[in-house]
Amino acid sequence: MKCFALLQRTVECAGKIFRTQKLLTKERPRIAYGACHGARRTIGLTCLAMLIGASAVTAQTAAPDRGLDEIARVNGVVITRREFQIEYRQAVDKHVDEGQPVNEAYIAPIRRAVIQRMVEEELLFQESRRLGIVVAPEELDDRIAAARARFDSESAFAQEIARLHMDESQYRRKLDRQMAIDRVIERQVMPSITLSEEEIRQFYDANPQRFKTPEKIRLSHILIRFEPGENTDKTQARRKMETIAAQLAQGADFSDLAKDYSEEPRREHGGDLGYIERGQILPQLETVAFELAVGETSPILTTGHGFHLLRVTDRKPGKVTMFEEAQPEIRQTLLQLKRGQAVKAYVDTIRKKADIRAAQ
Repeated sequence: MKCFALLQRTVECAGKIFRTQKLLTKERPRIAYGACHGARRTIGLTCLAMLIGASAVTAQTAAPDRGLDEIARVNGVVITRREFQIEYRQAVDKHVDEGQPVNEAYIAPIRRAVIQRMVEEELLFQESRRLGIVVAPEELDDRIAAARARFDSESAFAQEIARLHMDESQYRRKLDRQMAIDRVIERQVMPSITLSEEEIRQFYDANPQRFKTPEKIRLSHILIRFEPGENTDKTQARRKMETIAAQLAQGADFSDLAKDYSEEPRREHGGDLGYIERGQILPQLETVAFELAVGETSPILTTGHGFHLLRVTDRKPGKVTMFEEAQPEIRQTLLQLKRGQAVKAYVDTIRKKADIRAAQ
């Protein structure tokens, strides 16, 4: 039970878990009254910060930024400023992509976490050499070819590498090191990890919300704005919306009217907001929207933003994922978490025997 409690606390803090060498998909922030999702294909690189932990670097491993070429030494091997800058820029980009601010308060923790990860990567890579682990050139070629195949063209692949602030030789070196590190983990760490059916069941019972899919509706929206306190403007806006509502009652196409008259960002898409859940639009609109039948249009609604017409074009009922169906996902999640804990313990062990020095 103590082990499960530790895992449970880790789950609550972990957020998304990225698997090694997987192409990641990132959601863009939701806009306006609904959701607008987009995806960008990226090259998956090992997230050792998540496996080992993003704990702050100690004074012995964090070097002050004084323009030196050397960030740190790990058993005599230099971590250069150039290498650090690549990793740091990637970390900042990821921070921004997740919608988090990058300001003075965040820069120092990001920097410490990057140095921490680079020191731990170097320790694990040196361990791979000690164990005689070497990645064959053909294996590395195959892995790069697989990554390249996920892009529509060679130029798109090159652009993605450039977005990671690397050239192809740097990407190849990084991937070679990561493949070696993965093999250290598979050989030295994974055999010690066990997971019981009882732990899986406990996780399912303790996290009911994770296995509930909420009801979703696909919603279209027309908005006519007015200036608060301007009665004349409000009256004109009301009349305009009443004219639109009358046209809809006579069979006019909702999408066409949204493109012609709506005053919100999704007008170019016919007012389509995509699928939404409860809690994603204004409460006074949500109450009406989730009561509408598919194909039904709301009466004219008023908020501080203006007058609204809503139409539901599809509905997906909520459901609960049963334990049997959820088992594979839970197993993968808990194995990843246990792996992270075990890797951290392993790195802590080899760190104690290492000579780690910060640049002065």
